[in-house]
Amino acid sequence: MKRTYLLSAAVALVAFGMTACGGSTEETTEEGPTTYTLDAKASTLGWKGDYEADGHSHTGTIKISEGTVVYNGDAFESGDFSVDMSTIADSDLPSPDKDTLNAHLSGPYFFNAAQFPATKVTIKSVSDNDIKASINVLGKDMEVTIPVKIKKTAEKITAKGKFSIDFADLKMGGMQPMDPKMPTAYVKSAITFDLNLVLKAEAPAAE
Repeated sequence: MKRTYLLSAAVALVAFGMTACGGSTEETTEEGPTTYTLDAKASTLGWKGDYEADGHSHTGTIKISEGTVVYNGDAFESGDFSVDMSTIADSDLPSPDKDTLNAHLSGPYFFNAAQFPATKVTIKSVSDNDIKASINVLGKDMEVTIPVKIKKTAEKITAKGKFSIDFADLKMGGMQPMDPKMPTAYVKSAITFDLNLVLKAEAPAAE
């Protein structure tokens, strides 16, 4: 009887020790990465281009067609976006001038949407104040730093910021002097963008 009591007490002590030291056999569920998907209707990307000749400018929009960002807790893991180059749209001209400019910007002298329908954006890193990314424009990769203010919750990510990207290395025809009689009749290579990005967390898959 005494031996049975001692054995029971020993088993109880071992079980208590395992629990106290984290050795419980109960399964714990760890949360995995969270994927945030672009809310295309809520997201906007505005642009502004300036002419060298007299400093006048045009403004407009272009659509981000798809994108995802993955976080593991507060740690950024990956992010990819696609910008639909066929959606370049002027916002400050009346028709038919608007339509002419839109066709010009999406044509071969600028972003050549027929041959390169999408600009791919791959995010390399994210901080509180900027995003470092690689963008593929006209089939060529460009490394850029985009200053933005990012807010992240369990349900949503927003990123807002104004920034400029210089496309000089791409040597677009519309950004080069083409007429000796009009040496400044071209668009400056640095385009200003106004980003308002909204992504929503995907619901976890049902087991």
